[in-house]
Amino acid sequence: MLETVHGTRCQRLKRARRHEISSRRASLTLIVLVAAICLPTVATLVRITKTAGPDLFDLTPAVSRSDQYLILAWPDLERARHALNAGAISSGAMIRALGYMMEGDRPLRDGERIQGFVLLPDAGNAVHPAHRFGDQMIDVRLQAANEIRFSERSLVWVWGTLRMLPGDPTGHEPLYVLENARTELANQADIPKYFK
Repeated sequence: MLETVHGTRCQRLKRARRHEISSRRASLTLIVLVAAICLPTVATLVRITKTAGPDLFDLTPAVSRSDQYLILAWPDLERARHALNAGAISSGAMIRALGYMMEGDRPLRDGERIQGFVLLPDAGNAVHPAHRFGDQMIDVRLQAANEIRFSERSLVWVWGTLRMLPGDPTGHEPLYVLENARTELANQADIPKYFK
C-alpha cells in the first residue's frame, strides 16, 4: 500500500511538472507573438517620428519682414482664398520662405548638386509622403552658378522674387516660382523665433 501511495504521489508530481512546462511554453509563445506584432508597429512609429518635421502651413510670421524680404505665411498662397489679391503678398514680391526641400518633376539623390528644387510647407514622413498641391508648392530656382547639394526633407530658408504661374491649385505642378533665389539650411529653433 505504501508503494501505491508513493506511485500516486510521483504521478501527481509528474503531472504538475508537465503542466508547469506546458504553462511556460504557452507563456513564451504568447510573449513571442506579442513581440512579433508590437515590434514592427513601434519601429514604424519611431521611423515616422524621426523623419517628420513640423507642418509649417498654419504658422503666422511673428514679424512681417526680414531685411527687405517679406516673410511668407503659406496660407497667403492659397488660390481658393484669393491670395495675392489682398495686398499681403503679390507677384514680384521679394520674399523669404521657410520650408522643406523636396524633389520636383525628376528624381534626385541626396548629395546631388542642383540648381533648383521644390519648397513645401510639410515634409511628410517615411510612411506618408508630403501633400503636393499646386498652390502650396514653390519651384525654387537658384541664382546662376549657385548650385547646392540636395537634401530631401531638409528645413531651409529661401530668399528671392516670387512669381505666379497659371494652373490648377489642387494639381501637382507648383503655381509659384522663386527666381534668383538663394538658400541656406534652417534650424528647428527658427520656427518659434520667426513664427507664432
